Amino acid sequence: MKLKRYGSVLESKREGIGAIFNCGATEYDGCIYLLPRVIKKGYTKKEKGYGYKNYISEIWLAKSDDGKDFILLRPFIKPDKPYDIYGCEDARVTKLDDEYLILYTALLEPAFSGKGGRIGFVSTKDFFKVEKHGIIGPNVEDKDAVIFPEKINGKIVVLHRIESNIQIMYFDDIEQLKENHDDKFWKKYQRELDQYVVLERRYKWESKKIGAGIPPIKTEEGWLLIYHGVDENIIYRAGAVLLDLDSPQEVIARPTKPILEPEMDYERIGDIPNVVFPEGAVVKEGELFVYYGAADKRCCLATCGLDDLVDFLVKEK
Repeated sequence: MKLKRYGSVLESKREGIGAIFNCGATEYDGCIYLLPRVIKKGYTKKEKGYGYKNYISEIWLAKSDDGKDFILLRPFIKPDKPYDIYGCEDARVTKLDDEYLILYTALLEPAFSGKGGRIGFVSTKDFFKVEKHGIIGPNVEDKDAVIFPEKINGKIVVLHRIESNIQIMYFDDIEQLKENHDDKFWKKYQRELDQYVVLERRYKWESKKIGAGIPPIKTEEGWLLIYHGVDENIIYRAGAVLLDLDSPQEVIARPTKPILEPEMDYERIGDIPNVVFPEGAVVKEGELFVYYGAADKRCCLATCGLDDLVDFLVKEK
């Protein structure tokens, strides 16, 4: 099964913006909000090696009534703390009770350095006032974090990625999530990391690394997780799995093939070519709207019937 492309929903048309991509998504006050990653113009390709110089991300807000036509509003999460001074990237947002909890990649080292990525955590109730809570997780390169939209067995549950697989973390309550654990706890967690693996790399299209994409969506058949996989040629694709409702480390269904991969020019050509990177989703009248970054240049939308995707996954058991 493949997702149906709608096309681009946000591009770098505003003066001063060089790229806008990798957007979290949520519903608030009857509208759909995107939280895209924005790079201002002025970055240049490195003379040697991979990536760009002068490349510092901010997370902005965009708003839509229908989930397709968006207005870019304003900066929302800025790199203004020691732990994210080199960039705020790739936000995922989950509503839990009356708060919107947002995890993002906080860079304390320059982008493309291969180090310094941590899980930044902010919260908001109205998308005007935002509160930073620092970083969560162990003191190692750690990205692609998402929060489940309800407690499981009384715990707040978070998926994240210490390369190259997807792991799980549990917190007693929102206060513990905001305050984080001490260093002793995380050193023990790292020693036992294999016990917390949810998904390992399995297929050729995800042979280099995988990472959680959208926050899990609850269905009758299990938690729907759309994730990304990267192969040895650095091509990013999107896959989908079902996780057990009560024991999310148990994988119920996992197809062999991706549900979205770079095929269009705007997915194959950009600042980082051959990338589809899902990060946010909403469900509107049974239709799943999946928002993804294309080639690190723009935000795009792909859709399918939520029940159709779940049925497909169930058949793949």
